Amino acid sequence: MVPIGDYEPFVAELESRYDYSQGEALPRAGRTGISHYVRVIQGCDHNCTFCIVPRVRGRETHVPLDAVVAECRAAVADGAREVVLLGQNVDDYHDPAGRGGLAALVREVERIPGLKRLRFLTSHPQDLEPELLEVMAGSGIVCRELQLPVQSGDDTVLKRMARGYQTRHYRAIVDNARKLMPDIGLATDVIVGFPGESEAAYMNTRALVEEIEFDVVHIAMYSPRPGTFAETRMADDVPHDEKLRRLNDMLALSREIAARKSARWVGRDVEVLVEGRDELDRPFGRIRQGKRANVMRPGSIAPGDVVNIRVLQATAGQLTGMPAA
Repeated sequence: MVPIGDYEPFVAELESRYDYSQGEALPRAGRTGISHYVRVIQGCDHNCTFCIVPRVRGRETHVPLDAVVAECRAAVADGAREVVLLGQNVDDYHDPAGRGGLAALVREVERIPGLKRLRFLTSHPQDLEPELLEVMAGSGIVCRELQLPVQSGDDTVLKRMARGYQTRHYRAIVDNARKLMPDIGLATDVIVGFPGESEAAYMNTRALVEEIEFDVVHIAMYSPRPGTFAETRMADDVPHDEKLRRLNDMLALSREIAARKSARWVGRDVEVLVEGRDELDRPFGRIRQGKRANVMRPGSIAPGDVVNIRVLQATAGQLTGMPAA
């Protein structure tokens, strides 16, 4: 819990630990427990008007496919059980030698002996290819979890953000993903109070979030980033109090939806990759859809194990269950 008066140092600490652009953050590359994070793209070729990444990190550079696979193989040999492929726009990955894009890379990495889970983030609606969803649907290693920032549910605001897609395009991606993987976990990013966002535009975003029923919504209240197009060319014209109202309203809605989505797991068996133990000494990890899960009466279960549990309890943020028979 962070005291409200101390939030600025807390945010500064977060920004020092994560690559940050308005509404989008990536973990640092490297080993964290049983997971190994591999950066496959540096920089970004998009020019979203709110985002500082192209200015501070430059245009995209892509790590050769063989080098990514070699790093993943070494990490698994060293004890990693999960690999996470990172890129500000990971869907735009392509091997510099012409051996394919993200779908081809995923196919190569998932073949590594000993690898239990494979994830990637963050996706961009303009660049996510149907082939990648098909690879996810047909794999027992790739997690059925998609982090797909929408940023706004209003087409006028999306145009001002220079996102390169409309809401109908976004809905089509979600429809296809759920057709292939009905149980897929969906996370998104939303910015409230972007320049020119009317009340009607905000309500369009609210309606889209309610319609799609995301498992997780990362919400940011717009604030100008120095040197971005929005900061230099657009008036920050949504009052702070109104931004805060929209933020709190979106938080309440997203928590309500998350609780409802979690409740649907009760009574079902799920697969958990154990990451560690919590303050109650219970093993915890995540299911393939990204939701955290706690294991009751675990016996000898250890980090790195993959166990099946029967879900008995659910909250907005996590599941709790017993090892399944």
